[in-house]
Amino acid sequence: MTDIRKETKRCPICGGNNQCCYSEDASSSCWCSEEIFPEGIYELVPVDLIKKTCICKNCLSSFNE
Repeated sequence: MTDIRKETKRCPICGGNNQCCYSEDASSSCWCSEEIFPEGIYELVPVDLIKKTCICKNCLSSFNE
């Protein structure tokens, strides 16, 4: 059985820690809730992980550059 909390801590693009607070506590606020994720970035995410785990700041910044 996969530990969903462990999986939601990983960026679906690079596999690194996404620093998402929601994977720890769904009632807290997180950096990702203040960001805009362009639709095109989701083309880099495996279909089964879209909107299920956060993309990390590094991947978001790299995509936006």
